[in-house]
Amino acid sequence: TANAEGDIVKFSNSSTTAGKIYMLRYDATWQEAQADNVTHCTGSLAVAVGTNSTTDGMCLRGFVNPFTDPGASIGNPVYLSDTSQGRFQATAPDSTGDIVRIIGYQYGTDLIYFNPSNDFIVHA
Repeated sequence: TANAEGDIVKFSNSSTTAGKIYMLRYDATWQEAQADNVTHCTGSLAVAVGTNSTTDGMCLRGFVNPFTDPGASIGNPVYLSDTSQGRFQATAPDSTGDIVRIIGYQYGTDLIYFNPSNDFIVHA
C-alpha cells in the first residue's frame, strides 16, 4: 500500500492502484481521474491508499506518496494530469478543454500534500 496520512474513507469496494488519483462517481464508485474532461475530474477527488477502496481506503486530504513523483519544486502546486489517468503533474494542463485545478503541493520527492481545490477552470 502507499503511505498516506490524513482524512481517509473506506467504502465502495472499488479496485484501485496505490498512489493514483480517483474521482467519486455518481454511483458511489471510484474511477481514475484525468484533467482532459470535466466529467473525469471536477467532483470529489481522493488518492488510493492501496488496491481496494474499502480495505485500504481513499485519502481525501493529507500527505500522500503519489504513484509517480510529479517533479515539482518543493512548495509548488501540483495538478491533475491531462495525459495520464490518475497522476499528478508539475505543470497546469494547457490544451483546449483541459481542466486546471490545483490538487495539492509538493513537499519533497514522492511526497504531496493532497488538498484539492473546490475551484477549477476549463482551458479555452
